[in-house]
Amino acid sequence: IASAKSDKTREKIEKELGIQKADINAQVVDFADVVFLAVKPQFLEEVLDEIKDNVKEGQIFISIAPGKTLQWLGEHLGEGTKIIRTMPNTPAMVGEGMSGVSYDEALFTDEEKDVIDGFFTSFGKMEKVDEKLMDVVGSASGCSPAYVYMFIEALADGCVKNGLPRQA
Repeated sequence: IASAKSDKTREKIEKELGIQKADINAQVVDFADVVFLAVKPQFLEEVLDEIKDNVKEGQIFISIAPGKTLQWLGEHLGEGTKIIRTMPNTPAMVGEGMSGVSYDEALFTDEEKDVIDGFFTSFGKMEKVDEKLMDVVGSASGCSPAYVYMFIEALADGCVKNGLPRQA
């Protein structure tokens, strides 16, 4: 089950993914044992305000929102809520991803930790990292490849500007 801000996106989710759509975020939380918070950081607080009263004991929340700490998420979802902070990267879409993962291990059972490991390794590799490093993980795995691409593109543009044909 998934929700989205617009009717158009909810229809697309239902059609393309073949899953149930929810008209409001609280429906997802009422239904799911594991909730993915795949929301841009500037909208996350609004979403958490919508769902906080529906959080059930034992539910697991997985956030991919950069810059939002476990402490911040816990303050909005409730102290003791099982929260995972992660930053997967684009190659995850083809099974070659690298995900940095952080969570308070004391809140999770060994079985839940095995499920977490199995989930994140199902689309690449996973490294459990200290939460204070999560912003660095996001920068390294998310932004750095884009910067390298920009550098290569600028290098190619410089070569073309100086007479080398682009298709050489």
